[in-house]
Amino acid sequence: MGRLKQTSSTLVSDLTRREGDGSSSDSLERNVRMNVYHGIASIMALSLAVPFIGIFAVRIGASDLQVGLLSSGPALVSLLSMIPGGRFMDRQSRKRRMVARFIFLHRLFYVFIASIPFFTVDRRAWLLVFAVAIMNVPASIANIGWQAFISQVVPVARRADAFAARNRLMNLAGTVVVLITGRLIDVLGFPVGYQVTFAGAFVLSLVEIWVLGRVEETPDGSSQNRVSGAEIAAAARTAGSFSGLGNALREVAGERRFVRYTLACVVFYLCWQAPWPLFTLYQVKVLGANNTWVSLLNLTNTGGSLIGYGFWARKINQYGNLRTLFLSSVGIFIVPVAYALSRSLLTVAGFNLLTGAIFSGVNLALFNQLLEVTPQTNKATYIAYYTTAVNAAAIFAPMLGVSLLGLFGYFWAFMACAGLRLAGSFVFLLVSHLDRKGDGDDVGGSRRNRGRSQGRVLR
Repeated sequence: MGRLKQTSSTLVSDLTRREGDGSSSDSLERNVRMNVYHGIASIMALSLAVPFIGIFAVRIGASDLQVGLLSSGPALVSLLSMIPGGRFMDRQSRKRRMVARFIFLHRLFYVFIASIPFFTVDRRAWLLVFAVAIMNVPASIANIGWQAFISQVVPVARRADAFAARNRLMNLAGTVVVLITGRLIDVLGFPVGYQVTFAGAFVLSLVEIWVLGRVEETPDGSSQNRVSGAEIAAAARTAGSFSGLGNALREVAGERRFVRYTLACVVFYLCWQAPWPLFTLYQVKVLGANNTWVSLLNLTNTGGSLIGYGFWARKINQYGNLRTLFLSSVGIFIVPVAYALSRSLLTVAGFNLLTGAIFSGVNLALFNQLLEVTPQTNKATYIAYYTTAVNAAAIFAPMLGVSLLGLFGYFWAFMACAGLRLAGSFVFLLVSHLDRKGDGDDVGGSRRNRGRSQGRVLR
């Protein structure tokens, strides 16, 4: 009881404290906790909608192609917004407010998705595909801005443990919400259940935005003054011009560790995401999953990750991000193998416990390594370059999976995807070897950047 009372007191104090109160060390510890609170609020909002979009698509009559486009469409649209969005974020001296605005724009689309059942049957699936694609524009810019923002808030030495705690509690909170939501949808029925939960996702996002506003922000000394809409358009034109592209490529080529890691992630994402649409189709069309089962599968996945995050955080501190990425990613080929061999949802649920524990290491190390290899100057722009590259892979990955399904059927499509995933994990081992082998100036520069970042987080 005393521990609960102390936790509640800390929570109230963190959420009501004014920015600037307290010492730098107090602000750091509060920001680490606020990062966790924001993660919980964010995942609660998203968990009302994201896990159920695929099954909602099937219920409104989406074809296999349209289900695949739910994954590749957002990736394609984001290619047009990532780089100008990253440049825009880099020119904000304070990124928090702009991140909140883009989060609001993204979540507003859930209100539109809730209205889709009011349209005629022949239009519903395509409206969902277009909505999910277009809403990724503000979502991708918000994500880039948040990553650049949080890299200033949480220092390098604290990231593995801080983000492990954030991800662990996010998964727990998200799973509880998904479990309740799945049952609620099944009780309310189609389409009312989906409409209630999608609208609820928007309402909860307002809480998420409020919590984000309580995180204390340090202005980015490298940022320029606030920019106007005309300057955003100019940045987009520059990004699309040959001269702008050439300058960007020359700039990026000088950051060899960043380039290696980005190329490795392009290969990995292509291999990793290929079976995504197949999972949804197999769960619903072959195994007969309803919304409650979607919730239960998410629950078992989270059960494994609650154990995994603490374990993989220790491995990151012991071995570094890249070696941990290889050790964890090499095991995710098990997921499509499990689906290929499964004839019941209970079997899939059992394997989810294992894969949740494995994939928590991938999730944690991918993000930490990205923050490590991106230069401190124009960090948001470099994150945009990285995200644009991996989204290019994400465009083709679901289509690859759907094509394999059409050629071979579920069993051999899943087995082929398992082979792809196994191959994709070895690229991290190769990059780790290249980083250790030499390139001393680049590694040294990265270390100097990390040192500067630790000194400037809370100045």
